[in-house]
Parts: sequence; C-alpha cells; structure tokens
Amino acid sequence: MKTPQNDRSASLRGRRGIMLFVAGALAVGLGVAGVHAALAGGSSSLRSRPDPTRTITPAPVAPAAVTQPVTPVTSAQPSPTAEPASDPTALADGIYPTYVRAVDVRAATITVDVIQFFEGPAARQAAIEDGISRRDARYLYLYVRNENDLLRTLPVAGDVRIEFIGECMAPNRWAGLKQLREETRPFTTTYLYEVSVVDGTVDGIVQKIAVQGC
Repeated sequence: MKTPQNDRSASLRGRRGIMLFVAGALAVGLGVAGVHAALAGGSSSLRSRPDPTRTITPAPVAPAAVTQPVTPVTSAQPSPTAEPASDPTALADGIYPTYVRAVDVRAATITVDVIQFFEGPAARQAAIEDGISRRDARYLYLYVRNENDLLRTLPVAGDVRIEFIGECMAPNRWAGLKQLREETRPFTTTYLYEVSVVDGTVDGIVQKIAVQGC
C-alpha cells in the first residue's frame, strides 16, 4: 500500500529527471552551436590566409604618362643698338672740283657745289656728249659739267692750305677764308676750287681757272 510520502518522492524524482534531461539537451545544443560557430570562424580565417600553392598574378600597371619638356620662356634679348645711317651725300676722302657758294669765316666752314671738270681732249669729248657740235667743241680745252645742284657745307681744318692764283704764299686759315669769301662774292663761274677732303674735313683748297681764254 502506497503512502502519500512515497508518492511525493516519486513525483519529485520524475520532475528532477525531466529538468536534467532538458538541461542536458540545452547543453548539447549550445555545444553544437559553438562547434558550428568555431567551424564558421575557422573557415573564414582559412579563406583569408593566402594559399601558398596559388600563383599570384600582379595587376597590370598603367604606363606612366610622358610629359613633354616645357621650353622655358626667356625674356626677349635686347636688340643691338642700331648704328646711325651714314650720310649718302658725305664726301669720301679725295680731291673734288667745286664751285664755292658760301664761306663762314667765324664757323670755319665752306659750302661747295661739286662739279665735273675736264681738260684737253677729255673736255672736247665731254662737250660732244652733252650735245655740243664737234665743230664748236674742237677748240675746247676746259669744260665744266654740273648736273647736280646739291650743296654741301664742310668744316675747314685748322692747318688748311689755301692757294690762290698768282700768290706763292698760302695764308693761314683766318686770312685765307676771308680772301676766299671775297673771291666768291658775287658768285662767278670764272674760278673753280679743288677741295681736298680727309675724314669729312677740308684740308686743302686750290683756286683754278674754270673758263678758257680767247
């Protein structure tokens, strides 16, 4: 015959067994979940490790852009100083037959008209070339050709030698220029003056007859 105390003990043992079973089942479940998590973590870590047997091909590298060298900009070089243009009317060194058209004694300059002067057979030939008949030219021994009316003013050197017809002694510059001014006032074609030029300066003046006598 069962007693109430025995029934209570049996009931408690049954409940304890159920609780132990449930706890065991939960432990087994947690263990399985942990194993799965560990396997999952291990597989991801394994995937992240490089495979030593796998050949790694480097990614292609784009070629570097070639930059053309830039020519440095330099400031413009200053142009050389231009030389002054030479005077096309300047007289080169030499002796020129001229008419003296003006004399400045104080400034020591003379203004000349350069002419062409021919003597002897050259005078007759030049006259014929200018349209004079051979009959009229056959007795010429002096002839002046003046095709250019350009006047040039030239300085006179301090040691200039001025010679006049009929005088054997050349005066100094001051006296010679005063006399030359008197000889050329008023202007006349009776005389011409051979002017010697050196470096653009007159260093000699010689008076000569420009027309032939009867």
